[in-house]
Amino acid sequence: MTMWSRIRSWMRAVMRRSRMEREMDAELRFHIEAFAEDLVRSGVPHEEAMRRARIEFGGIEQAKEECREARGVNFLHSLIQDWRFGLRMLKKNPGFTATAILALALGIGVNTTVFTAFDALALRPRPVEDPDRLMGVYRTKEGENRGALSYPDYVYYRDHTKTLSDLAMFGGGMALTTTDLPPAGPEQVPRVVSTFGFHLPQLLQGSAHPLMCFFVSGNYFPLLGAQPAAGRLFLPEDDQPGAQPVVVLSGNFWQSQFHSNPGVVGSTMHLNRVAFTIIGVTPADYLGTLSSAPVLWAPIAAGPLVGNGTRESLENRNVGAGIVYGHLKAGVSLPDAAAEMNVLAGQLRAAYPEIERNAGVRVASEREFGHIDADTWPIVAATMGAVALLLLIACANVASLLLARAAARRREIGVRLSLGAGRRRLLQQLLIESTLIALLAGAVGLPIASWTLHLLVAEIALAIPSSWGAIALQVTPDVRIFGYTVLISLLTGVAFGLTPALHALRVDVNSALKDNGSMLGERLSKSRLRDLLLVAQVAACLVLLINSALLLRGSQRALRIDPGFDSKHIVYLEMYKATLSGYSQEQLLQLNEQLLEQIATLPGVDSVTQASRGPISGGNRFVPVGTADAEPKANREVNDERPAIGYSYVLANYFETLGVPMIRGRSFTAEEADTRAPVVVISEATARRFWPRQDPIGKRLAIGSAHGQPPYPGETAPFSPESEVIGVARNVRNLALSNPDESYLYLPLSRSRQWISTLLVRTSGNPTSLLPVLGSAVRRVDAHVPAVAAPLDWMVSFDPYFVISRIGGVLCSVVGALGLFLACLGVYGMVGYGVVERTREIGIRMAMGAQREQVLGLALRESARPMLLGTAIGIAASAAISRLLSSMLFGLNPMDAISFAGVSVLLIAVALFAGWLPARRATRVDPIVALRYE
Repeated sequence: MTMWSRIRSWMRAVMRRSRMEREMDAELRFHIEAFAEDLVRSGVPHEEAMRRARIEFGGIEQAKEECREARGVNFLHSLIQDWRFGLRMLKKNPGFTATAILALALGIGVNTTVFTAFDALALRPRPVEDPDRLMGVYRTKEGENRGALSYPDYVYYRDHTKTLSDLAMFGGGMALTTTDLPPAGPEQVPRVVSTFGFHLPQLLQGSAHPLMCFFVSGNYFPLLGAQPAAGRLFLPEDDQPGAQPVVVLSGNFWQSQFHSNPGVVGSTMHLNRVAFTIIGVTPADYLGTLSSAPVLWAPIAAGPLVGNGTRESLENRNVGAGIVYGHLKAGVSLPDAAAEMNVLAGQLRAAYPEIERNAGVRVASEREFGHIDADTWPIVAATMGAVALLLLIACANVASLLLARAAARRREIGVRLSLGAGRRRLLQQLLIESTLIALLAGAVGLPIASWTLHLLVAEIALAIPSSWGAIALQVTPDVRIFGYTVLISLLTGVAFGLTPALHALRVDVNSALKDNGSMLGERLSKSRLRDLLLVAQVAACLVLLINSALLLRGSQRALRIDPGFDSKHIVYLEMYKATLSGYSQEQLLQLNEQLLEQIATLPGVDSVTQASRGPISGGNRFVPVGTADAEPKANREVNDERPAIGYSYVLANYFETLGVPMIRGRSFTAEEADTRAPVVVISEATARRFWPRQDPIGKRLAIGSAHGQPPYPGETAPFSPESEVIGVARNVRNLALSNPDESYLYLPLSRSRQWISTLLVRTSGNPTSLLPVLGSAVRRVDAHVPAVAAPLDWMVSFDPYFVISRIGGVLCSVVGALGLFLACLGVYGMVGYGVVERTREIGIRMAMGAQREQVLGLALRESARPMLLGTAIGIAASAAISRLLSSMLFGLNPMDAISFAGVSVLLIAVALFAGWLPARRATRVDPIVALRYE
């Protein structure tokens, strides 16, 4: 028989089983009757002939079984029978079924939630046309392989490539100002407290609205296959010099601010005081090649109109303009495109040797953008480890329940074995029952995971101001999520069902049929297995709970640390400097002076100061510093190996406003700031670093280059080559909350010569109540100035160490609470099973005079031993993991006694209570009933 004939015969046996059975039965009976007719013709009576024919032929059912085996359908039929039997058994025991499904659904649901988030961030392809053939083109040079291309280079590659379809450019984004938005209703005012309890900076009411805008080439949307939700998207002619300024709204912004009004298309929006025509709207949650949905899209050519570079910068080959994308043409491979681009890059190097000498080009698949970088992998691994521990607890829990159920089915299994059932077939049946439980748990866990993830994303999205853009993670389950859930359910079913099934098949047939309980060795073996499962549950649960407690206490400890300045009574106010590109220097200085005067006269304001950066608020700047006599001035630029030290320009009243005491010397005077006198205030650590055990007052520091030029482009106040130390301020945590600054410099800032976008306002009252008043003051000065403000104490809470530990603590607490619930469920089931299994023994003990307290202690001791062992293992594992966490997170004490002892006592207490409930039933056993118990 050919292979195709075998397959066709097997398909007929499966799809047309009833017909095949009838045909097989008729064929077998024909052979018996034909043989009997031969005997009748030889003179044998008909009844005797039929008897002999049956004896000669053998049993009909046995022959049918051999035929089924030859066709290969017996295994499938046995699977169907076992599935049906398994469903009946689960229906027969609803309490066991519900408990097992609930336990596994929690573990599978949490794992599916994490995988769905991971898939959305790293695995899911971009929502663009033909994402597998979308390529990114980058400028390369020494030490960098993903640089931005200049606009002239982009145009050259676009016009000369033959392997990539029409190249498009994404030119980055910036915040733009508008006063054209309709008044926000209560539901549109951004919340200032995030899902995890972090406070966000609040847009001051009355100030202009900052909106994040991204600049793209005119062929960007056609390349990605985007379709408008209203109006139209950009065309190549929109991205030409001199074209009318146009803008496209994101669908999310259109819905939230304009209530999906199609009449918005064609209207005008002023961005940085420049009139832009709204020509269309992208679909809601449209990302393009970004990671979050932006607010606005504008052509690259319109960027210079609002301060995003200049027209000259777009013509300069030294200035990176953006990342270039293109689709591989049909029949073209990635190496072909890379080879062509390298040829074109060589042509540019030949044409512009001074500019393109060290530059190259790289073509990479867009799918590479979704890969997780090395810095993120530890967070991903820790999250996966936490949810894997939860699934381990759930599996151990259900395995304990199955072990108890297998003991209750000891007689049934013994009867099956005595009737000739094979152990392999019984193993198959028991594994199918456990797999059914896992699949049902997966069916319950999948919608739970989807609902949980949607709720979490929605809460985070509500906590983020709309001007920042919108989170647009694709967290709707698809085929991959469904496949992952099915796979993890099947693996889980085999994992927790195999060991109890193997133990169930080790039953002694004689003892099982007599129903007098297991033999001593079997009972001890099962007891040890149950104890091992309980140990695993308690240890895994303790690891989750202890480390979540450490993370939470670490974040609380971080907030209690003295940063060195008064953060409780200070408001941090920042203007969007990039949106003020249309202002002249004189206008900015006048705006600065008026704003300081307006805020200083507000009720409740004690003082107001300015600084080039606020404490713990980013924008760190560093400059090489050394003592003036350490190295000749002429050598400083040639071989500058001086340490880089953080610095900030501040007003004279900066230290008084922030409550930073002067240890020695004095602060600046207004005259010194206005004349840019070469003076500097240093921190205590800086004084000890350069002049240990000496008085630093009057000493001189060489700051910056030999010519006094700033180390960062655009720095408005050049350094003096040598500055005299006039004061030593207390050490503070300017750069990071984790440690005091190793060194820090404070340079004088002139109010009359310098525009600085950061203001620090001191108030005697509640800083939060000052925010509306500050908004009114900003609007009185200039309604086009967008400003955000928050109490400085809130900004401290944005320290990354605090944020990571806080989020980790909250997530681990949720997972740990689920683990605690599952572990307690396992203790309850184990002790309850032990009570049922030893009912006869308990009855005998009570008949012989045992007290209820003794019986209760006997039942509890059975669960106390493995719980104590699991606690010891969990503490040891937690100590190792906490040391790893403490090396990455600030404020975390790896041996925090309160976390270790408190969580351990809590777990043992809750677990003992879970064991006490079924143990109490043991004290109510009637000895007469127990002695008759079978």
